[in-house]
Amino acid sequence: MLTLAIDTATPVGGVSIFHREDGIVGEMRLMGGKRHSEKLMKGIDFLLGVSDLRLDDIDFFTVSLGPGSFTGLRVGLSTVKGLAFALKKPVVGISTLEGFAYSFPVGEMMICPVFDARKGEVYTALFKREGGDLKRVIGDGTVRIEEFLREVRDNTLFAGNGATLYRERIIRLLGTKAFFAPLHLQYPLPSSISELAFRRAEKGLFDDPVSLSPVYMRRSEAEINTKRETGSP
Repeated sequence: MLTLAIDTATPVGGVSIFHREDGIVGEMRLMGGKRHSEKLMKGIDFLLGVSDLRLDDIDFFTVSLGPGSFTGLRVGLSTVKGLAFALKKPVVGISTLEGFAYSFPVGEMMICPVFDARKGEVYTALFKREGGDLKRVIGDGTVRIEEFLREVRDNTLFAGNGATLYRERIIRLLGTKAFFAPLHLQYPLPSSISELAFRRAEKGLFDDPVSLSPVYMRRSEAEINTKRETGSP
């Protein structure tokens, strides 16, 4: 059983083909940010080619739902929806923060993915491992890092470009309880959301591609400007 996973929530996107028993068949990163729309289908075609696979071989599609880049999330989700409808294949959507946290197999330590949301805020959540499962301690949110850190009391691994950006503040507030992932693990791997997606797919927990939507956490600049112009709340 195969899934093709797409993650375009952050400036470094990616595509992965993942087999339930054998693991990663192929994976690639897409440096692009706002250019994900130009590179995504080329990346999918390339990865299928080097893996000697066709789109028909994929059993279901996995997509990272955010929070993250508004444009990137729309590109990833619209691509997955188009492929799913064309091939009549199911879809599983995964939280970007949950998928990123899943890639760190730490023991007793908390896991805190942190992405820069701009305007002095971050997209973040808090997780911990319990056996082979990942449990949420604090749900996904958009918040100032200092406000979020008031809720963190245990040894915690911080990862993501937001953790790098606010590293000094995190250390100042948490001291020796703060640990940081290396720079090469600053962005999510699509293979991580693939593994989570298989857990849901095996239980038949697929998403409706029609109603599936990105998790933005806040309004885009375009929406804010429109509200200002129309005087709407």
